[in-house]
Amino acid sequence: MPRRRGSAWRLSRETPRRKPSKETKIMKKMMRRILGSALALAMTAGLLSGCGSAYDPVKDVMGYKGSTVMFTVNGRDVTAEEYLFWLAQQADSANMYLSAMDSEDNQGSVWDMEVQEGVTAGDSIKEAAQQYAILYSVVAGKAQAEGYSYGREDKAAYQEELATAKEQLGGEEAYETYLKSMCISDSGFEKVSSVGVLYDHMLQGMFQEGKDGAATQEDLEKFAQDNDVLAAKHILLLTQDSQTGQALSEEEAAQKKAKAEELLAQLQAISDPAQLEEKFDELMNANSEDTGLAANPDGYAFTTGEMVQEFEDATRALEPGQISGLVESSYGYHIILRLEPTCAPVRTMWNEDQLNTLTGQWVEQAEVVTTETYDNLSVGDFYDKLTAYRETLNTTSEEAEQENGQVEQDTGGELPAQDGTSDGQTQEDAGAQDSGSKDAAPQEEGAADQGEKAPDDAGGESTPEE
Repeated sequence: MPRRRGSAWRLSRETPRRKPSKETKIMKKMMRRILGSALALAMTAGLLSGCGSAYDPVKDVMGYKGSTVMFTVNGRDVTAEEYLFWLAQQADSANMYLSAMDSEDNQGSVWDMEVQEGVTAGDSIKEAAQQYAILYSVVAGKAQAEGYSYGREDKAAYQEELATAKEQLGGEEAYETYLKSMCISDSGFEKVSSVGVLYDHMLQGMFQEGKDGAATQEDLEKFAQDNDVLAAKHILLLTQDSQTGQALSEEEAAQKKAKAEELLAQLQAISDPAQLEEKFDELMNANSEDTGLAANPDGYAFTTGEMVQEFEDATRALEPGQISGLVESSYGYHIILRLEPTCAPVRTMWNEDQLNTLTGQWVEQAEVVTTETYDNLSVGDFYDKLTAYRETLNTTSEEAEQENGQVEQDTGGELPAQDGTSDGQTQEDAGAQDSGSKDAAPQEEGAADQGEKAPDDAGGESTPEE
């Protein structure tokens, strides 16, 4: 169930300020690990990576190679495509807002508008993009120094998600076009995205229980009290369609309520706290319709205003270890078990807070040396060139679609068989049959837009949180 921020409903912490496109939603699924909540504001679009790049969109747009060094951070190179990736996203986010602010009296570019005394919009965007690039660079450097690596298992998991995302985008060509439109190659972003994995490894390793950096029970209790952190598990029976949000019929809703009452009666019959939580977990795993359950089996930690009001109020009214009665929200019927402030979700929140604080310090302390290429970069010039490049990409894609449509029309809707394959069978299909591969058919990913919780995914979820 989404959290609420003001009057707006959102799917995840990573939800951008403007409504994301289909491509953005799919790509954001690949951004499973985000460097803190501040970084999420930049994620107006996410990108994928793969093995190797045969194209260089930076050269197409700017005339110099993507490997061109823009600046160094503590001696580590930040290349053009690593930086321009962030700049493209920042400029996309700002462009609509700046265009709306533009007036007839303004004779120059929107990027030349002053957003504060002596600072233009272009200057501000350029610096903001640099900050994100610096953040990634310092985290990569710290991870390397501490012995954390992007290993084989990480790459294998990434490639599985990549294959699914390509399929959802419409294939390899659509995937490549989207990456180009964001001024980055697949191999270039593999380097960027691997930093998110390193961050996750650091998060898990630096604050493990038993290590010097781990939180004590007193630390967690104080953190929860100081930040008004609540924690809970819940059993949710939906009274709306999980995909469309459309309300169920009165009869169906009544059936859900009756089932929720039956589950509640089982829990209320237990007086022993340990047995109660054990039974709660059993019933939750067997019956809850919270699609975020798999990603959050230990429950949720949250602060004021992040949950729907009914959920927050009911949790706040409980003592740790107590269960609620039936709590009705617009999403359905909840049975809530409040958790201790020393539980795993609160510990995870504490860990994230600690590492985010450290990354902020690392960025502040970083030694950054820019190059002439960076110093001479004009945001307005870059965005004009990127916009023109995107138009050529769109034209090329439309022409390709028209050509494919003509081929299908000429062949009666099927491509002709080649190289001894049967009608409608590709060479790849034939090869898969010959090798007996069980992986020839692509796998579909369910509920793709319901997303994950930062820093595990970037991107939304249909859970009690936003």
